[in-house]
Amino acid sequence: MTATGVLVIGGLFSCAKRDEESSPAPKKLLSIPTEMITMRVRVGKIRKKEGFRLDDDHVLLTNKGWKLSSSRAFTPETKDQELWIHNKDTHTLITPEKIKRCTGKISLHPRRDISPHAFDIVVHVPMEKYVPGVIAGELYSHWHPNTFAAQAVAARSYATAQHLQRKATSHFDVSDGPSSQVFLGDVTLDVAHRAVNDTKGVLLTWNNTVVPSYYSACCGGMAAAASDAISGSHLHEIPPLHGRSGKDVCTSLGVHQWTVKRSYKNFTKRLVQWSGGRTNHPLHQLGSIESIIPIQANKHGRPIKLEIIDRKNIKHKISAKQLVHAANQSYPTIPKPSPKLKSSCLVASRTGSDLELRGVGMGHGVGLCQYGAQVLAGQNMSWESILEWYYPEVSIASVL
Repeated sequence: MTATGVLVIGGLFSCAKRDEESSPAPKKLLSIPTEMITMRVRVGKIRKKEGFRLDDDHVLLTNKGWKLSSSRAFTPETKDQELWIHNKDTHTLITPEKIKRCTGKISLHPRRDISPHAFDIVVHVPMEKYVPGVIAGELYSHWHPNTFAAQAVAARSYATAQHLQRKATSHFDVSDGPSSQVFLGDVTLDVAHRAVNDTKGVLLTWNNTVVPSYYSACCGGMAAAASDAISGSHLHEIPPLHGRSGKDVCTSLGVHQWTVKRSYKNFTKRLVQWSGGRTNHPLHQLGSIESIIPIQANKHGRPIKLEIIDRKNIKHKISAKQLVHAANQSYPTIPKPSPKLKSSCLVASRTGSDLELRGVGMGHGVGLCQYGAQVLAGQNMSWESILEWYYPEVSIASVL
């Protein structure tokens, strides 16, 4: 890492040439939908006996089935043990974690695999009513309209891809938090609604297929490829998800750099604990950590493999994605991991009783960089050009 916070990595490995005769047949990508999608958004996970409140009703799942108070202003229907509220009124949902207002039908899905009282709350929201609630939660309200428009297209494309992948295998397409993308429910933020109206029906596509358009808060200047940072799915083997070339403008912002200090003893324990659930994982024998350095990077310079060096000078290799996941895991026998690591673009060194981790970026770094998009919008770049920068070779098309 240089004084500017940029990781400098050399000695990248070359890729072996693929044997074309033995290559498997290409797997199918996501076909562009021909009709408007209704998103199935999981907005609550009820896991205890107390249930939740829907408007003025108290809803519980018992061993004998669904139990509702008598004050309800709607008529539910039970089918296949699921509870459905089909009217499209605006409802207020109150769970132990949140209060959310959503317009549309609602379905409640038992999770008997977890407990007799567990169920999921799913709201069914037409795509163009869903996206405002996403971008209002993903961006600062004072940000540029072109940032909102670019984010609207990325959010719509991501949601479409999730729906196409999950519609036949799951009772929900996305959740309402960071594991999918934030969804606030019904919102009144004008810039969000204008962005959705200005980009209505627009998706990111490649070769007549839908692009699963991931995005993160800040790439730190170096793009990640989805195949490294998300998963090895065949859906990620397309040019728009290989990462754009060149340094990103987010490096002009101080927020792109970060430093975290954590107890080196607890950090070591956490990695050992994480490796315990993985047969013969090399971190089983990890001693107290002295340093962490990148040893392999993608073609844009972003680390994809790290080396952990312990007090005995033994070197342990781990993927950059796995390190962040392991370092941010919570275990009852180890103090809470705080502050959390913000990205896998990092180096670390021992300073006294602490391990000092220095990095750039926030999030996985694939696709749209939200802070970078805001800088580009402030330079009068159009939302279309912003998307073309972050998703190479992408097509922007109004398809619905």
